[in-house]
Order: sequence, then structure tokens, then C-alpha cells
Amino acid sequence: MTEPVTLHDFYYLIDTNAWLDQRTGAHQVEYSSQLQDFVRCDVFDDYRPGMGMAARLQLWCTAHGYPVGDGAVIEHDDPCLTKPVTIVLTTTGMPGQALALVSIEGASPDVYADPTTDEGYWLDATTIAFGCSDGHAWTWGDDRYLRTAEGAEAHVSTLFGRDASVISRCRDCEAFDDDATDQMCPCPGFALYCPTCGERCQVTLPELPRFEDR
Repeated sequence: MTEPVTLHDFYYLIDTNAWLDQRTGAHQVEYSSQLQDFVRCDVFDDYRPGMGMAARLQLWCTAHGYPVGDGAVIEHDDPCLTKPVTIVLTTTGMPGQALALVSIEGASPDVYADPTTDEGYWLDATTIAFGCSDGHAWTWGDDRYLRTAEGAEAHVSTLFGRDASVISRCRDCEAFDDDATDQMCPCPGFALYCPTCGERCQVTLPELPRFEDR
């Protein structure tokens, strides 16, 4: 099973599919089939310059009378995501029928129910969450600030020291490399330690509110 967040040499990667799973509901098979046939139409090959995936998704929405609001076309090619993704958010006009049109790396798109409570959750493709067994929990958005569940904000240098990184070398791996232990650590070599107690943290994606959770 692919981890939603993996730590690397002082940077992290968010699995695009895990990121999407948080934001999408049921796969809309009929809509997906219609959309896939539409974007494959030969007429798009005649456009010069070519019509990109985002434009094709918007055109499909327009053809069906589904509104696409300002900010509802989202293209993430953030270095934090494992694969770039294009999203167009729309609605059929029926109550509770918000849709997300999704294409990963420009591949054939699919349509899903959009159960998110705020369009802003689609705009955030960098935030991760981590916490220790003592209950200390934080979120980090690849900037110089960490945030608690209560919304308090603290600068990385305040919590970890000047010029320190949130992600550090795994202490167990270092102990093995230094012959301080004969137990080899199975991790990739990097870890995130709680700035409050120093315990190794579990790293994942932050929970997002969904309409069905209400």
C-alpha cells in the first residue's frame, strides 16, 4: 500500500492518488464515460495551438450547461505531489450534485462526486499532518511555520533551532551507521520528530471535512 506522505532528503512527497481520495466521493461512471468520449473527439486535434486538458474539461461543462466558477479550474504541478493533476469543479444544478473532473498527468479524465465543504481544500496541495503518541499534533505546509490543531502558529526555528529542518535524518538509521546498534532500521532514512517531546511522529495528510461527515 502506498503511503500518503513519504519523507526524503529534507523534503516530502504527497501521493497524488491519496490526495485525491480525500477530496473525491463516488466515481460517476456515466459522466466519466461521456467526458472521456468528449475529450477524445478528433476535432480537438485541429486546434492550433492544441487545446489542453483543462480547456477540454471546461468545454464539456459548458456543453452540458454546468457552471464553472472563478477559481474552479485548478492545475497542480507542485513539487510536493508525486504526479501533476488537473481539476475542474462544477455542479449539475441539482441539489448535492457537485462534481470534480479529474485528470492525472493529462491522462483520460474521470468524474467524481465532490463532497468537500470548501473549494479552498482543492487549492492546497502541500499541507501534511504529523503527530506523536503523546497527542502532540501539527500541520506543516512546506513553509517556515508549523500549526497546531487549535490554530496556534510557531516558526520552525523556534521549535527546532536556527537553520534547522523539520525533516531530519532518522536517528535509528544514524545509530546503525555509527555502529551504535546492530538493528537496521527499515525506513528510507528520514523522519520527523515531535518539536514538543522529541518522539518520532507518524506523518499523514490532514483530515478534511466532507459533507457526509456533517
